[in-house]
Amino acid sequence: MKKLWLTILIVVASVAWAGLAIAQDVEIRDDHPGEYVVQEGDTLWDIAGRFLTRPWQWPAIWQANPQIDNPHLIYPGDRLSLVYIDGEPRLLLNANADQRLSPRIRREAITGPVTSVPLSAIEDFLEKPRLVSTAQLAGMPYVVANQDQRYYSAEPSLFYARNLNNYRIGDEVIVTRLNAQFVEYEKDGQRVLRQKRMRNNRGAVPFDERPINPDSDRFLSFFDRGEVVGYQLWEVARAKVLETGDPATLELIGSEREVGAGDYIMPIDPHIYDLTFFPRPPEFAVPPDAQVIGINGSDFELGHYQVVSLGIGQRDGVEPGHTFSVFHPGDEVRDPFYDGLRGRPQPTGLDGRKVDLPDQYVAQLMVFRAFDDVSYGLIMDGKRGVQTGDRLAHPDRRL
Repeated sequence: MKKLWLTILIVVASVAWAGLAIAQDVEIRDDHPGEYVVQEGDTLWDIAGRFLTRPWQWPAIWQANPQIDNPHLIYPGDRLSLVYIDGEPRLLLNANADQRLSPRIRREAITGPVTSVPLSAIEDFLEKPRLVSTAQLAGMPYVVANQDQRYYSAEPSLFYARNLNNYRIGDEVIVTRLNAQFVEYEKDGQRVLRQKRMRNNRGAVPFDERPINPDSDRFLSFFDRGEVVGYQLWEVARAKVLETGDPATLELIGSEREVGAGDYIMPIDPHIYDLTFFPRPPEFAVPPDAQVIGINGSDFELGHYQVVSLGIGQRDGVEPGHTFSVFHPGDEVRDPFYDGLRGRPQPTGLDGRKVDLPDQYVAQLMVFRAFDDVSYGLIMDGKRGVQTGDRLAHPDRRL
């Protein structure tokens, strides 16, 4: 049912796109096809990339054929063509004018419309993560033991929790596991936020309060620890309160992972995931310190349709659909030919043995969920893997 609801929201999002009027300088690819037949597994971003140099401009060229029932949705088998109307490029959905509604309904039920991004790539990050402050974490109820003192517990089973003071018998809750912390520190005169995965994610008190070293983003520094400003919790199960008290007794009613001592308990989030986003540039100037603060699912770098955490959020104006270019900061290198080394003359007008190389374009990403200070983005395309510390820029910037 949850997946069906998310799919319905995506359909609504696709409908909303067609009514958008966006003033943009659209760049058409020189090698764009005259016509394209939509394939199973296509996304709107992928299709747009066949016609545009900047796929996020999809809403600016989309125009549906008004003779088609439910014209704002695209399905596998539909034919798309690029035409010019009053000198402006438009992407048209072509189909037979006498197409009847009943075959369309059957096709919708079988295949579903093409979505903006693959739901499978973002579904967990729409449902599972919860972000809390250090103060919130300190007061949260937590699992103290499982039935028969098992290390792990899976449904159907009982477990016991402390600090469950504000819950009543029959209440349903989620069980979450601590899996990352957010660390703020100063680097080069700027405050930088980083996400660090927890080495030990069990226990009512976080085991590792030592954030990353800002100079390496990997190794710990005893003298430069920064400040832990928040945590990421991940939903692992759902449960029902059977008895209150200290400890309270709960029963697992659904789980994707085993529940163990140290997991945290939270109320069920009533938030309905809004998927009515469309790719667009941010309406604000991108802060110079806006960066990728964490990569999810890898220790080094990520690529196409992978999720990254960003150090900007709703407080900065970030909304789902905002699209950014990602740049890897240029390295500082030593000039081996400075001062005429190796018989070469010193470059005219230059001074210094070290040279700052320009930032390198890496990829484009689109935000699909935003919290107050952190947001999640999906890597849409690019030339190389995205890494922690890569910088964000307006999506028009490529150099």
